[in-house]
Amino acid sequence: MPNLMKLTTRCKTGWRFCVAAVLIAAVAVCTWAQDGPTVEDVSKKPVRDGHDRPTTYPKIRFGAKKTEAPAEDVDAAVDAVEKKLKTRVYLVDVSASMAKSLTIEGTRESTRLEQMVTQINNSLDALANRRDPNLRFNIVTFGSVQDFAGGGELQPVTKDSVKRAKEWLGKLEAKGDSDIYALLRECFEQAPDSATMLVGSLPTKPAGVDEAEYKKHKDAGEFLIARVKAWRDDDGKTTTLDITGVGLSDDEKAYYRRLAEAAGGTYLDA
Repeated sequence: MPNLMKLTTRCKTGWRFCVAAVLIAAVAVCTWAQDGPTVEDVSKKPVRDGHDRPTTYPKIRFGAKKTEAPAEDVDAAVDAVEKKLKTRVYLVDVSASMAKSLTIEGTRESTRLEQMVTQINNSLDALANRRDPNLRFNIVTFGSVQDFAGGGELQPVTKDSVKRAKEWLGKLEAKGDSDIYALLRECFEQAPDSATMLVGSLPTKPAGVDEAEYKKHKDAGEFLIARVKAWRDDDGKTTTLDITGVGLSDDEKAYYRRLAEAAGGTYLDA
């Protein structure tokens, strides 16, 4: 009988050790699962490109990267200022309104989009004639989102890049709504030195904005002017926005003059 009791005690003790061992092993497996690599981790490493903000334009560069020299290196700081990249972006309306026809010089028929492309081509030629190695540019569309730089850095102004830009512009199509807000928000956030927006219609109601804030304003145009003023006055953004109107009515021209003034720029009629 005593032997049986000893055997029973040993079995209980052994069972406890088995349970403890199983629990320790389970904890180890859970810890490894949390901290160690899984099959998915190995085969699908997350791509982190630094463009994870919730925006319509998540991977598009509107401004050049800025570097600063150490404060104690005066010569390097002066050199950095002298060689600072100058950045210009073209914000281009390719909404459905740009398919409307225009009469050029009283005789020739053209669409607003074709006229706009002509204007940008002329501007690109003028930039190329400056032969400035520090000048960079990009072209971004709204209506449907397209990006000449393809998600990369702004392009140097060379004969080759201007030629490629003209070919790219020639393939644009007019479609989509004229929601300008997301484009301007990202542009002012990245703060290029200057921007030129070419438009053929009034802005439509912006997507993804606070409804209560939006209703404080008469319409989408007034909301946009208020936001631009806030970006420049409250947030200290220094980007200037020039606006070129293509085929606009007198009322539309008057609105875009006000928007350009709020953005520190000027309005021109194409």
